[in-house]
Amino acid sequence: MADDSVSVTFSSLWHLKALHRMVMNGKFDGPDDVFFGSSHLAAAQHAILEALMRAEPQQAARWESWRDARGHEEVLDRVRRHLRDHAEAVTAMEPAARRSYVESLLAPLVGDPDLLAELIGE
Repeated sequence: MADDSVSVTFSSLWHLKALHRMVMNGKFDGPDDVFFGSSHLAAAQHAILEALMRAEPQQAARWESWRDARGHEEVLDRVRRHLRDHAEAVTAMEPAARRSYVESLLAPLVGDPDLLAELIGE
Protein backbone atom coordinates (compact mmCIF):
# COMPACT_ATOMS: atom_id res chain seq x y z
CA MET A 1 0.00 0.00 0.00
CA ALA A 2 1.33 3.42 -0.94
CA ASP A 3 2.01 5.96 1.80
CA ASP A 4 -0.36 8.85 1.19
CA SER A 5 0.74 10.91 4.19
CA VAL A 6 1.32 14.62 3.77
CA SER A 7 3.29 17.02 5.94
CA VAL A 8 2.43 20.66 6.46
CA THR A 9 4.67 23.25 8.05
CA PHE A 10 3.35 26.31 9.86
CA SER A 11 5.53 29.36 10.27
CA SER A 12 3.93 30.11 13.61
CA LEU A 13 2.35 28.15 16.43
CA TRP A 14 -0.45 30.73 16.28
CA HIS A 15 -1.30 29.61 12.74
CA LEU A 16 -1.73 26.03 13.98
CA LYS A 17 -3.84 27.22 16.91
CA ALA A 18 -5.98 29.31 14.55
CA LEU A 19 -6.57 26.28 12.33
CA HIS A 20 -7.52 24.19 15.36
CA ARG A 21 -9.98 26.85 16.55
CA MET A 22 -11.51 27.34 13.11
CA VAL A 23 -12.04 23.61 12.58
CA MET A 24 -13.57 23.22 16.05
CA ASN A 25 -15.88 26.19 15.55
CA GLY A 26 -16.84 25.13 12.05
CA LYS A 27 -17.63 21.60 13.18
CA PHE A 28 -19.55 22.27 16.38
CA ASP A 29 -20.99 25.80 16.06
CA GLY A 30 -22.73 25.57 12.70
CA PRO A 31 -25.40 23.35 11.23
CA ASP A 32 -24.64 19.72 10.46
CA ASP A 33 -22.94 19.26 7.13
CA VAL A 34 -21.43 16.38 5.18
CA PHE A 35 -18.23 16.63 7.21
CA PHE A 36 -19.88 16.17 10.61
CA GLY A 37 -18.96 12.59 11.49
CA SER A 38 -16.40 12.29 8.69
CA SER A 39 -13.57 9.93 9.57
CA HIS A 40 -11.28 12.03 7.35
CA LEU A 41 -12.06 15.23 9.26
CA ALA A 42 -11.69 13.35 12.55
CA ALA A 43 -8.22 12.11 11.54
CA ALA A 44 -7.22 15.65 10.53
CA GLN A 45 -8.50 17.05 13.84
CA HIS A 46 -6.55 14.47 15.83
CA ALA A 47 -3.43 15.26 13.77
CA ILE A 48 -3.83 18.99 14.43
CA LEU A 49 -4.17 18.42 18.17
CA GLU A 50 -1.19 16.04 18.23
CA ALA A 51 0.85 18.66 16.35
CA LEU A 52 -0.10 21.22 19.00
CA MET A 53 1.04 18.84 21.74
CA ARG A 54 4.37 18.27 19.96
CA ALA A 55 4.83 22.00 19.36
CA GLU A 56 4.16 22.81 23.02
CA PRO A 57 5.42 19.85 25.03
CA GLN A 58 5.07 21.86 28.24
CA GLN A 59 1.33 22.15 27.46
CA ALA A 60 0.79 18.52 26.36
CA ALA A 61 -0.84 17.51 29.65
CA ARG A 62 -3.23 20.46 29.43
CA TRP A 63 -4.16 19.54 25.86
CA GLU A 64 -4.63 15.89 26.87
CA SER A 65 -6.97 16.98 29.66
CA TRP A 66 -8.80 19.33 27.26
CA ARG A 67 -9.34 16.36 24.93
CA ASP A 68 -11.66 14.63 27.45
CA ALA A 69 -15.12 14.88 25.91
CA ARG A 70 -16.82 15.03 29.31
CA GLY A 71 -15.38 18.52 29.77
CA HIS A 72 -17.30 19.84 26.73
CA GLU A 73 -21.04 19.75 27.48
CA GLU A 74 -21.98 21.84 24.42
CA VAL A 75 -20.18 19.40 22.14
CA LEU A 76 -21.80 16.44 23.88
CA ASP A 77 -25.22 18.06 23.53
CA ARG A 78 -24.55 18.59 19.82
CA VAL A 79 -23.43 14.98 19.33
CA ARG A 80 -26.41 13.62 21.29
CA ARG A 81 -28.81 15.76 19.25
CA HIS A 82 -27.22 14.56 16.00
CA LEU A 83 -27.46 10.93 17.08
CA ARG A 84 -31.09 11.42 18.11
CA ASP A 85 -31.97 13.21 14.85
CA HIS A 86 -30.34 10.44 12.80
CA ALA A 87 -31.28 7.51 15.07
CA GLU A 88 -32.65 5.33 12.29
CA ALA A 89 -29.46 5.50 10.22
CA VAL A 90 -27.16 5.23 13.24
CA THR A 91 -28.90 2.21 14.74
CA ALA A 92 -28.78 0.47 11.34
CA MET A 93 -24.96 0.56 11.46
CA GLU A 94 -22.97 -2.46 12.58
CA PRO A 95 -21.70 -1.95 16.16
CA ALA A 96 -18.07 -1.36 15.10
CA ALA A 97 -19.13 1.17 12.46
CA ARG A 98 -21.42 2.92 14.94
CA ARG A 99 -18.55 3.19 17.46
CA SER A 100 -16.22 4.57 14.80
CA TYR A 101 -18.88 7.08 13.71
CA VAL A 102 -19.43 8.31 17.28
CA GLU A 103 -15.67 8.65 17.78
CA SER A 104 -15.52 10.69 14.56
CA LEU A 105 -18.37 12.91 15.75
CA LEU A 106 -16.48 13.64 18.97
CA ALA A 107 -13.07 14.25 17.36
CA PRO A 108 -10.70 15.64 18.35
CA LEU A 109 -12.23 14.95 21.73
CA VAL A 110 -12.14 11.45 23.16
CA GLY A 111 -14.85 9.73 25.14
CA ASP A 112 -14.18 7.34 27.99
CA PRO A 113 -15.64 3.81 27.68
CA ASP A 114 -18.80 4.67 29.66
CA LEU A 115 -19.51 7.77 27.59
CA LEU A 116 -18.94 5.90 24.33
CA ALA A 117 -21.25 3.09 25.47
CA GLU A 118 -23.92 5.67 26.29
CA LEU A 119 -23.60 7.46 22.96
CA ILE A 120 -23.43 4.23 20.96
CA GLY A 121 -26.46 2.88 22.77
CA GLU A 122 -24.87 -0.20 24.29
